[in-house]
Amino acid sequence: MLSNYLNQIRGGEVKTFLCTDVTETISQLELYELGSSMDGKVVIQTWDQLPEHETVLEEILHVLARVTLAIWPMWYAQEVAFRFSEEKPFEEALLNEFKLRELQATRQDVCLPWLKAAVSICQAGKLPVFQHFSRTIQISQLALTISPRDLVIVLALCDLHPLEYRLLSLAKVSTWLAQETQARIVVLVPAELAAQQELDSILYGAIPFPMLVAQTVTRPVEEESKHLIWPIQGKPHPFSPGEQLLAKKLSQDGELASLFYFNQSVETSRGKRYLVDLLWLKGKVVVEIDGYRHHGNSFAFVEDRHRDYELLISGYIVLRLSHDEVVNDAEIAVEKIRDVVKFRHGQQLIIK
Repeated sequence: MLSNYLNQIRGGEVKTFLCTDVTETISQLELYELGSSMDGKVVIQTWDQLPEHETVLEEILHVLARVTLAIWPMWYAQEVAFRFSEEKPFEEALLNEFKLRELQATRQDVCLPWLKAAVSICQAGKLPVFQHFSRTIQISQLALTISPRDLVIVLALCDLHPLEYRLLSLAKVSTWLAQETQARIVVLVPAELAAQQELDSILYGAIPFPMLVAQTVTRPVEEESKHLIWPIQGKPHPFSPGEQLLAKKLSQDGELASLFYFNQSVETSRGKRYLVDLLWLKGKVVVEIDGYRHHGNSFAFVEDRHRDYELLISGYIVLRLSHDEVVNDAEIAVEKIRDVVKFRHGQQLIIK
């Protein structure tokens, strides 16, 4: 199981996986991580064609910045590290200033000038990327906000014929990134590149990772971000438009708003633990929002059905909604959820 390998990687270490199919390996990683079998937050940067050195660094910087903005204000593995309120901006500014001073006194690794700038720009809803800070400072500080102890950065290369000097650059960037962030760095490369000397520095202890035969469904519709996959327990996935829209609609529904919570952990009767998209705990109803990128292959098909089986024998009803369905007509999605709730209430009356 891929997640077992990842849990064994130490902070500040690079581990390379030689994949028969990088895209399908990512699919496995996503499914296992979303299934709560992995410890940590996963950020993925994928390249269909390996770019130049500067572009690689810029894309890594921006993907970390997007995560940092998405989890604002829950930085440094704290429930609420900072505060923001449009109704009380002055009061919140004072509280944030107090928090900044507290971090300055207790965290030697925090760069206070960067942090002040990042707090200010995230309050405005903008990406915390700056011209006046070095890339090293920015990437290391972004990793700190996410929490390096829990962070797995996956660099996935789908390119079967990359230029050799760019491969050498990827190896150097991977090692540098591990040193600067102290996160776990995972490099996924095609097995065909196993003999490339440019990757020698990160190939020691590389793990061959065979895949099940799968048929990937290609969709032109943009769903969840292709870079970022980890959810925040209790909140809609920050990079899933479907979950974000459904959360908004449910919050406006007097009947359903108090029943369902996003990204909740469920343990089955056989001891398996899953992270489900939406849960009504008392009624034992699970709602899953399936995107084609995560679920559009035979491996995901099998995993989803075993997951549904485990939940079924544990007393849960599972409603699966497609991501496109939720985005295109959220009202119908809400009505389907309402129908399942009514059905569950009817079942409970019969049982009583």
